[in-house]
Amino acid sequence: MTQAVQPGEWRRYGFGGPPEPWDHDAKRDLDRLATSYFVDILECRRQIISANPGHETAAIVDEIFDTASRHKQEIDYTLRHWATPVERARVEDRLGTLMRISRKLRTMAKGPRRKRPGPVPDAA
Repeated sequence: MTQAVQPGEWRRYGFGGPPEPWDHDAKRDLDRLATSYFVDILECRRQIISANPGHETAAIVDEIFDTASRHKQEIDYTLRHWATPVERARVEDRLGTLMRISRKLRTMAKGPRRKRPGPVPDAA
């Protein structure tokens, strides 16, 4: 059961309140989701680097991969202990960033997705 934050207590914990334990299922689900995005990032990076891209593209991929690694590490660290509401929001933000990085690298590795050609409407 959570306690109400006292008026002077915000300085200690920030505006979000004191740390609370993670719900077991939420903790496991966040970890699995972050790991699956990171594995996808690793695979896309491998595909891009094995295609011998230009120096500029390789530098961009490495920079993006470094950012993804930092975010994954931050998520893993935060999931280890009780978290304040601000830390929980930061985990969700980092998870969203991993998702966007995964999409970007997948696009770089496989090219943009093309829509399937559908039926051509009659010109009549």
